[in-house]
This record gives sequence, structure tokens and C-alpha cells, in this order.
Amino acid sequence: MPNTKEHITSPQNSPFGGRGAGLFIHLQGRVQGVGFRPFVYQLAKKMQIKGWVNNTVEGVKIAAYGDTQTLEDFYKRLLSEAPNLAKITSHTAQSIDCEDFTDFNIIESESEGKPNLLISPDFALCQNCKIELTDPHNRRKDYAFITCTQCGPRYSILQSLPYDREKTTMQDFEMCPTCAAEYQNINDRRYYSQTNSCQVCGIQIQLFEATKNEIKFEKQHEYIDFIKQKITAGKIIALKGIGGYLLLTDATSEQAIWKLRKRKNRPTKPFAVLYPDAEFLAKEVFLNQEALSHLESETSPIVLLPFRENNSLAIKAIAPNLDKIGVMLPYAPLLALLAEGFQKPLIATSANISNAPIIYQDTEALEKLGSIADFILTHNREIVFPQDDSVIQLSDVHQTPIVLRRARGFAPTFLYEKMPNAEECILAMGAMLKSSFTIQHAGNLYVSQYLGDLDNFDTQNHFQNTLKKLSQLLKAEPSIILKDAHPQYPTSEWANEWAKLSQVRVESIQHHEAHFGAVLAENHLLESDVPILGIIWDGTGYGTDGNIWGGEFFIYQNFSFERIGNIGEFSHILGDKMAREPRISALAFCQEIPEAKALLQAKFSTIEWQNYSQLLAKSSLKTSSMGRLFDAVASLVGLGDTQSYEGETALYLEVLARKYIKKNGFKPLKSYLENTSSTTNLTQIILQNIIKDLKNNREKEEIAATFHQSLVDLIHQKANTAQIKHIAFSGGVFQNSLLIDLLKEHLSKEFSLYFHQQLSPNDECISLGQWACYQVIEQKKTYNIYKKNKLKKLCV
Repeated sequence: MPNTKEHITSPQNSPFGGRGAGLFIHLQGRVQGVGFRPFVYQLAKKMQIKGWVNNTVEGVKIAAYGDTQTLEDFYKRLLSEAPNLAKITSHTAQSIDCEDFTDFNIIESESEGKPNLLISPDFALCQNCKIELTDPHNRRKDYAFITCTQCGPRYSILQSLPYDREKTTMQDFEMCPTCAAEYQNINDRRYYSQTNSCQVCGIQIQLFEATKNEIKFEKQHEYIDFIKQKITAGKIIALKGIGGYLLLTDATSEQAIWKLRKRKNRPTKPFAVLYPDAEFLAKEVFLNQEALSHLESETSPIVLLPFRENNSLAIKAIAPNLDKIGVMLPYAPLLALLAEGFQKPLIATSANISNAPIIYQDTEALEKLGSIADFILTHNREIVFPQDDSVIQLSDVHQTPIVLRRARGFAPTFLYEKMPNAEECILAMGAMLKSSFTIQHAGNLYVSQYLGDLDNFDTQNHFQNTLKKLSQLLKAEPSIILKDAHPQYPTSEWANEWAKLSQVRVESIQHHEAHFGAVLAENHLLESDVPILGIIWDGTGYGTDGNIWGGEFFIYQNFSFERIGNIGEFSHILGDKMAREPRISALAFCQEIPEAKALLQAKFSTIEWQNYSQLLAKSSLKTSSMGRLFDAVASLVGLGDTQSYEGETALYLEVLARKYIKKNGFKPLKSYLENTSSTTNLTQIILQNIIKDLKNNREKEEIAATFHQSLVDLIHQKANTAQIKHIAFSGGVFQNSLLIDLLKEHLSKEFSLYFHQQLSPNDECISLGQWACYQVIEQKKTYNIYKKNKLKKLCV
């Protein structure tokens, strides 16, 4: 159980004595939608305690009556034996006058007041339900929406608080007598399960052709059998999942996958693969216990794993030029039935149109997905909060978890132990790419699911709708709104508009300070009085000097950020085109290296070379982006001059380096900064040496590995120069699992290293980082008063 806030009050300063043997208990945290009331009821009955338990917008409340020792034991057992899915963040107990109760009951929930609880995410299919799903003697066999108190949708179907069936989209399904009897049976594992249903009273499947013509069957398993046949025939299926629609097709069919790529306009970005079970999966990828524990957990994310050579997949079509694939196990019963029946791996990717958000509404699915899918399998349980599948990876050597996308199974709750200014309501708007927002409300933090890139109009609507619905759910009314310092981000413009309408304060937070703030907050370092070096490397962020930052070094200490340098500044031209075409980054970063011309000129037409050279000569806009440096090196090495998705060629560079290291190991790894006395222009030195190696026909795998090692040495030099022993890392570059392993391998003995824990290092963490920076601003005021008073005392 995590650390909790504990508060016990009574006239005698102990709730377990005094007037009458009555105890009022208040539990907060993730205590709804996890089977907590049934647990309390069963424990109370077992211990012969009288009273009641209910859900409120503030958590779970209990009135318990019995003898003093029994009540004390009851309270302790509530905390120590709580359901596995529960996260108790605070608990109070107060002595109350004894009342005449003859039994213990679950009483009606209370919906009045200000919500103050953690919202449970959607939970993956549990083992018990999975067994029942295929048990020929179980009445729920083949029921595609089987759930219990330990699994099923929560956040995605939530309409209001507290969590009860009538406040979710399950309110439309009245339980049949058999389900109702289970719901009331204390000995049944579906006792008080709010999502309880079966084939008689539950959710119904519908099937449509791409032309919207409906196909009807009597039994749910007949729909599944039909879909299996169509996938076998190479068809593409749009299927309504927990948080939205997925696109499915045969992962062993190259033809089917390329057809999906063409229809979805997704040339090379990798697809995730759904396997029926862990046993099958282990034959196709290198699966260790750490990865398996994530795949089989209640969060059940996609996990990136290296694939075996003798797999059944059309691997070149699934993950072109990569050495890992994203894999998942069935987290929903509908997926489990389909995967188990198909007995081959399936492509399972979010159903959206060209960078738009995941489709989750049935009418929109029928209107838009017919151009991609041959058939659309839907159902009549509505989704309130749409979410993509979460994605993580583990570094190969040190098994460091790296969150790549935080959504289903994790959002929207963020666990944070020390909450300053708990009563203040704060909204942090995040950034432009990989957007999210953060709300501080009633002492809790809520970080939204990944919401996509806001250069898309549909994604902007998706962001605003999600923010509106969650704010209404929490009854949150921010007193301050935080935004990125970039004035033209949609989130910045909305922040200004909403602040004006609500007459609240708005505060700008620099992008890379927000990155640094996020990783500091996750590691509980905001109050650090020792200096911490921040390595903030990403693609782009608006700097305080008007330039484009992205390869930054900061120091944090005593509530102050100080930018102490960057990886070097280079001309930035052609706006977003530079990020889409690594050859332009190579040209810009090698502008002052004459030897580069022979390698670069062939990448451009004569007119392009002339125009771009003139632009570079005139450009006053600078960039220090590490993301663009990765692009430049990838282009130089010949891994690609254009890319169809963000970070594509950087991924290829990581793959190339990993090949070398797998053959040769971490030691001894060369560095382009060996025997370098200079502390400036280190990036230029790295590039000059890469060009020299390319001209000398050095193996490209070794060049890629040496480049990665050189970045580790760059950080090492910076830390030594600053004489700092604590280093924190944030920014999209640190999604690179090889770089994480190299950092741990070479720096962990000499330095304390801090990485993200619950959030991704990419821009999804920016909204939390804005919140963290605001805390720093406020606490710095207190700290400065403290210093001033201390100085006065010394002067007296």
C-alpha cells in the first residue's frame, strides 16, 4: 500500500475508547470501482460489526459499531487487506456515539458536495472472468462483456460521481433476476459489481458492412465466428473496444497489412500486435518476467519487445526497419474471444483517420471507418471518455520502464504523495504535440490520457471535450490556468480566452522548465536544497530568447531553475518541414563543416541546394534541438532523408546502434569526445568525427553506437564541469531505451540518476510539469521570505 495521510481525532485523542464503541471512518484515494464496499461489508460481517458503508463524492465512508478492540482490529484490517486494485491515499477515524444498528449494510451513495477522490481507470480482464469466458458450464461463456468487481470499464463509462451503475453508461442495462441475485449475494464475487450483466440483460453486438448494411445473428459467438472468417480472408475489421474503435487484421498477412497501411495513410509507422496468450507470445518475442508482469497486469498496456527471427509475423510490413514490435494480450473479453478463436496474431491499432483522435462514437464510426474497414463490429454500451491503448517499453539491459503513451489503464489519476496548496484548483494546459492536461482539485491530481497532436482540428475538439467532461465530473473551477510560453499553441490561446471569461489568473511556463519540473515532481525533488542537473532533450520548444530550444542543460536548487547552456545553436529554416525532412537538419547542423558538402549535396536538387543555402546564410532563428541532431546524424548515415512519423529516423539510428552493441557489448565503447579538451562546440566535434568516419568507410552500426556513447560523455562532462552529482532527464529523446541503458551503465556509479516514473518523458508530461513549476513559483515566495528573515536575525 502506498504512503497515506493519516488523521485520527476524538475527544480522548483516540477513536478506540471513550463514549460508546462507535467509529466513523473516511477513506480516500482509489476506493471506488475496485470492490471496496463489498470488501468492507464482508469484513464487517465476519467481525460481527454493525453499521453501514457507502460511496460519496469524497471517497468511502463507514460507520462501525462494536467493542473497542474489534473496532481497532477492523480499522487496521481495512488498511492492510484492502482490494488489490485500491490505492488508499488518506484515512481518518473518529469516535462517534453508539447507535442501535442490528446489522451492517451498504447504504445509498451520496452525490452532494465537492468530489475528492481518485477516479479508477479501466481495468483489464481478470483471470477469473477469463476462465469463465470459455467454460462450457458457465452461463457467461462467450459473453463478450463479462466483468466483475476486479475488471472491466470504469473511467471510460463514467458520467458522474460517485461511482455507481446509474452514474455510468451501464444504467441503460437493467439486470436480469439472475444477475440481480449475484449482485445481492455476499458470497458471490460479483457482489455489488456495478458493471454486472450477462447475455440475457447485457450489452448487444451489432455488425455492419462498410456500406452500413447490417448483418444480424442470434448469438454473440456467431458474430465472433463471422469476424474470424473475414480476417482469415484478409479483411480489415473495425471493432469497438473499451476506449474506442480498433482496426484489426491478420498480422501474418503482408497483403492485408499493406492494404491497411494504404487505407489508413500510414506508410511506415509500426502497428501493435495482439496475441491470444502469453504462451504463444513467448514463441515469437523475447519475453521476460518483467515484461509479462506488465502485459498481465490490470493496466495491460502494449509493451515493446524484440522479436524472434522465426516468428509467424509479416514483420517487414508491421514494423519496417525496426527490431521491436508492440505486443499486447487481450485486455477486454471481446478481444479475448476473437484472439482465442483466431489463434494467430492480429494487428490491433487505433481506428482514426490520418492523425485524428481515436473514433469512439458509433455514428462517426459508421460514417468514417467504412473507407478503411470492410466490416464494423460495434455494441450498444456508450463510451464517455475515449482512450487509446497505453504503450510502454523496458530497456534491454537494466529493464527500466519507459512510458511512451499513457492512456487506458492509467489515466486519469496521478498518484502524488505531498500536495502543496491542496485546496487550490489549478488547470495546466500542456503543450502542442502529444497533448494532455492536468487538474489539481480538492487535494488530488488528475493527468488526462494522451489526447494527440493539436495541429489537427478534430484533436483540438477532442481535447476541449475531454477537459470539459472531466472538469464537470470533478466540479472543478480553476483559480489559475497554466500554459506553455509559446503564444501560438492552441492550448495557450484557449488558456487566455478561458482566463478572461472566468476572470482568473493565467501564467506562462517555459516548455523545457516544465519538462524538468515534471521529472522533479515525479521523483519528489521539488524541495531539493542540493543542485540537480536537468538534461532536457527533445525536438522543439519555445525559448525565452525567441529561439527553438531542445538540447538544454538546467540546474535546479532551492526553488530556482537556471539554464546553464545547450548542445550548441544552429540555424533553423523552413519551419515544420525541417522536422519532417532529416536531410534539412543535416544541412543546417553541418553548415560550418566544409567536408559535409560531398555527403549532403546529392540529397537535394540543384535549386533546393541553392535556396536552402541562401536561407541558412540569412537565418537569424536558431535551434539547439537534440531531436534535430538525431535527425541530422540519421540522414548522414543514410537512414532516411524524409520521415512519415515523428522520430522515425531517430528510431532507425537507435536500432543500428543496438545491433552493434548486441554484437560487441557495452565495453569498450568508443566516443567522439575522447581526448577532447574543449568544453564548447562539442556537438560540432561529434559531427566532424562522424563525417570523418563516413569518409573512412567505418561501419555504420559502429558510428551509430559511438554517437550514442558520445551523448553520454557529453552529459558526463557537463555534470563534472558543474560539479553536480544528481542528474534528472526529460524530453522525447529519453524514450530511447538504448540511451537509458548507456546512461545507467556508465553514470549510475558516479551520479544519482532520475527518470520519469508514471509519465512519458515526451510532451505528455508537460501539463504536470507546468503544475510543478507553478508550485515552485509559489514555494519560492515562501523560501525568499524565510531567507530574508534569517538574514535579519543574523544582522541583529
